[in-house]
Amino acid sequence: MFFIFLFHNCAPSRFVKPLAKKQQAAAFSFGGPLIKFSGAPIPIPFTTLAYGYGVTDKVTTFASIHTTSLLFGNLQSDIGGTFKLFEKENKFGISASPALQIAYNFRNKTGFKIWPSADLNTYFHFKEKPSYLYCGINSWFEFSKYKAHEQQQKKHANPNLHLGYMIVNPKWQHQFELSYLGIGTPNLPGVVDYIGI
Repeated sequence: MFFIFLFHNCAPSRFVKPLAKKQQAAAFSFGGPLIKFSGAPIPIPFTTLAYGYGVTDKVTTFASIHTTSLLFGNLQSDIGGTFKLFEKENKFGISASPALQIAYNFRNKTGFKIWPSADLNTYFHFKEKPSYLYCGINSWFEFSKYKAHEQQQKKHANPNLHLGYMIVNPKWQHQFELSYLGIGTPNLPGVVDYIGI
C-alpha cells in the first residue's frame, strides 16, 4: 500500500495511471480554487480521502469521500475506475476514468444528485524514471432540465482542463495539479472573489 498527497482544485484526477494488479492506495488531497482573502491569494481548503484498488494491471477502481463537504452536512463522493487505453514502453500512455459524482445533504435530507463524469489523460515519463507529467480533460454531465431555483439548465457538459506532475517513490506518491474549471462559464457574481485566468 502507498499513500498519495495531492494539491488540487475541486478534486484531483484520480489514478491517472492505473495501479498494478492487487495494489492498493490510500489518498489524501488538499487544495481548492484560489480566492482573495485579506488581500492574499489562498486556496479554499477542500479535502478528500480516497481509496484505489488495482483490479488488473490495466484497470483500477476508486472511491472517495469529500471531507470538507461532510463538515457542512453534505455527503459527497466520486466512484469510478481508471482504464489504461494505450501505453508505449512505459514512456507514454493514455487512460480514461469514467466516474459517478454523488452528493446528498444529510442534514436536510435533500438534494440527492448524481453526475456522470469522465477524464481522458495522457502521461509522459522522462528518462526511464517512474515519475510522470500528465495532462487531460474532464467533464461533468448534467442531465437535469433545471438548475437551482427552477432556472432552465442550458449547459449539460462542464469541461475542465488539467495539468499535473506525479512524483513516484516506492511507498509514497505526491501529485500536484492545476485545473482550469468551468471553461466558458461565468463565475460572477460570486460569494467569494475567485482568482482565475
